Amino acid sequence: MMPQLGIKDIFIKGARIMDPSDGKDFVAGIMIEGGHIREIGQIKNRAGFPVIDAEGLIASPGFTDMHVHLRDPGDDRVEDIASGIRSAVAGGFTSIACMPNTQPVIDSLPLVNYVKQKAESNDFNIICAAAMTKGQKGSQMTEMGLLADNGVHVFSDDGRPVADARLMYEIMRYSRQFSLLLMLHEEDYNFSKEGLVHEGYWANRLGLEGIPAIGEELVIARDLMLAKKTGARVHITHLSSAGSVGMIRKAKEDGINVTCDVTPHHLFFNHSHLKAFNTNLKVNPPIRGEEDQKALIEGLKDGTIDAIASDHAPHLLEEKNTTFYEARFGAIGMETAFKASYTKLCVHEGMGMGRLLGLMSSGPCKVLGIKNNKIEAGGIADLAIIDTGIRKTVENKFFSKSSNCPFIGQELLSDIVYTINKGKLSYIRE
Repeated sequence: MMPQLGIKDIFIKGARIMDPSDGKDFVAGIMIEGGHIREIGQIKNRAGFPVIDAEGLIASPGFTDMHVHLRDPGDDRVEDIASGIRSAVAGGFTSIACMPNTQPVIDSLPLVNYVKQKAESNDFNIICAAAMTKGQKGSQMTEMGLLADNGVHVFSDDGRPVADARLMYEIMRYSRQFSLLLMLHEEDYNFSKEGLVHEGYWANRLGLEGIPAIGEELVIARDLMLAKKTGARVHITHLSSAGSVGMIRKAKEDGINVTCDVTPHHLFFNHSHLKAFNTNLKVNPPIRGEEDQKALIEGLKDGTIDAIASDHAPHLLEEKNTTFYEARFGAIGMETAFKASYTKLCVHEGMGMGRLLGLMSSGPCKVLGIKNNKIEAGGIADLAIIDTGIRKTVENKFFSKSSNCPFIGQELLSDIVYTINKGKLSYIRE
């Protein structure tokens, strides 16, 4: 019997089960009944359930994307929570963390509850990050204590870094009282406000204003000093430069409570790819040089970088189909995150599959402080089923409402063929 979307009784036959949280790697069947994993092992489909023939495929815990822009509330033309969830499960994600830079900004309990209610109605796990400052204006701290008492444990002013060092210091001190995670977008506008691409050879050759890496690195250095002083738990998101990787590596050695992530597009591309003026590669922070790209990959390999996150940032076609100068910053990425990362890291750079799966599942769960998806009997089935034998060029066809994807036209290896979310078959690859 062929499986259908929405079912909660499934037999997965002959999968290679890889769970990076405990190093699990073996071939077995998985019996899912009523949305829970009933049995794992050398079993047959005694219940007569629909069968997923997973021989030659990998069964991984469902992924967690810790940096997503859903544009809801405010602009559901670009993305809404339902379309964002469809995009997520197509990429193998069963949990996401959404950023607060919506319209209006998610800086109060009613707006947090709006996102939670939408997530519940779509039966999907969304961690809602609330803004650190009111309206993300960088001048007054939000009611972090009240929000924390109501279940918010991640705060960010992503897209609008807090320029006031004293305010950032007070935010860190306050966050420590509630054991909160501060997700930090590190950027000094004095270096970036007129910039379009990474400062360097290709910026000069293309005649585009550059954004130097020092603008990111200065603010990271400041916040690492503040984190050391306060003991706050900080996460540096969408890392882009070699200097940033080096500072965080040293900070971890010094015992500072810091973690970080990187996007697939910063791993896959470098600034030489900008020569085609592809506006889907206009992102913030910018795609940087070859040495930065190499340092990010090395940071993943040696454990400096804790997670891979998409920074999924949808935009309307007219916001991207324009001049490079006028185009908005940002790219969608949930549907290509795994296959782009697998192609670059596992195929080209020799990283083990277990390490990659950890960077997309147990790694972000640990940073966010949420329960890690494990493949074990009795647990809720949150699974991504992966076929590494697929080789296909990315087409302009997405579950997201937007299509500003930098991987369009790139040949990528592997793909998600099934996603089981909260025990329900939520995605089947066409």
